[in-house]
Amino acid sequence: MDELEFLKKDWQKKEKELPKLSYETIYAMMLKKSSSSIKWIFYISLIELGFGILVGIFYHPSFEKGIPLPSIIDYVTYSSMLVTLYFIFRFYKNYKRVSTTSTVKGLLESIIKARRTVRQYIIFNLTFAGVLMITCIIYIYVMQQGGWNSFVANADIKDYLIIFGVSIISTVIIIGFFLGIYYLLYGILMRRLKRNYNELKKMEV
Repeated sequence: MDELEFLKKDWQKKEKELPKLSYETIYAMMLKKSSSSIKWIFYISLIELGFGILVGIFYHPSFEKGIPLPSIIDYVTYSSMLVTLYFIFRFYKNYKRVSTTSTVKGLLESIIKARRTVRQYIIFNLTFAGVLMITCIIYIYVMQQGGWNSFVANADIKDYLIIFGVSIISTVIIIGFFLGIYYLLYGILMRRLKRNYNELKKMEV
């Protein structure tokens, strides 16, 4: 018991020497961390858009011989870029909102909105990529068989299973690849925001 009391007193003495962080200091740290994470989300989305534009300028499947993609694919791709611009604008708004908030409740709400926007952005991109991939694979395969009328006239159940099986498997592989990239890029930042959110919830209590 004497030894235990000695250890407790020694710990209390050391505890007094440790710096005390005020509520304002902790809040400022959480604000800085959250603002930095959301800022990087904004930057990464800009880089992603820029990369997509460069790929569209310097490479297109129609550049390759024997791949007659319809022009509607281009229009759909350009429309997706407009949607991406909309999300980038939302990322910027989230960053500005977090940077200017002055209350724990306001910061909590900003983090929730930022995380929701990122999830919506990832879901849109993966859904768009999946639909576009399946459409292109089926279209190219059918055109290589002489067109839709020729394919329907000569195809049997085996041909349908092959085309849909190949398109789905290829799409799953591509989506998995992009999902891994998103997990590395956005996932790390999202986990940081979640940790900040949990810490702020404790402060609110």
